[in-house]
Amino acid sequence: MIQSIVFDMGNVLIRYNPETFINNYTLDSAEQKELLDAIFYAGEWQEYDKGTLTNNELIDRVLLKLPDNLHETARTILSDWYTGMTPISEMESIISQLNQNGYNLYLLSNVSQDFHQFKHIIPGLNYFEGIFLSSDWKLIKPDPEIYKLFFAEFNLNPEDCFFVDDLPQNIRSAEKLGMKGHVFDGDIDKLKEHLKKEHINIS
Repeated sequence: MIQSIVFDMGNVLIRYNPETFINNYTLDSAEQKELLDAIFYAGEWQEYDKGTLTNNELIDRVLLKLPDNLHETARTILSDWYTGMTPISEMESIISQLNQNGYNLYLLSNVSQDFHQFKHIIPGLNYFEGIFLSSDWKLIKPDPEIYKLFFAEFNLNPEDCFFVDDLPQNIRSAEKLGMKGHVFDGDIDKLKEHLKKEHINIS
């Protein structure tokens, strides 16, 4: 029986779309592509989420990829990129209901230590019993090891958990370890239907 609901963060609880918030820094399409490729779509960003690269190290590596005229913009992005994210407010009622109905709630996210600068915008975070950040453990999803450490840290049985993430590969990895899940595509009703299908009490 499902007792715990595990949530990813980006595009599940808050909107994370670099292609949208890059507009806050430049409207030039060529510059946008250069910045996106050098920052958010580069391997260094995953290392940053993994906690194996500091912010200063990330900045140094990013600047090496960019022309001088974009250095100041890149520095600005890397100092406040998270201000472009907004909460998915509809999730608050789901989280509140699940909490009221006795489910244990957890966060399992690939995210850097910048998390502590924007966690206040995450809907319903005060209901969560545990927060598990990739950058604290030097591992990122979908590596099976991060799930194993997560289960061990909170003494959870995978079969008693249900995982909500926006990336299919993260759900597949979790399911191989026994934790069922739902690939969230922004459709709240579809999520509720899946929760009910798993006999999770939600209205």
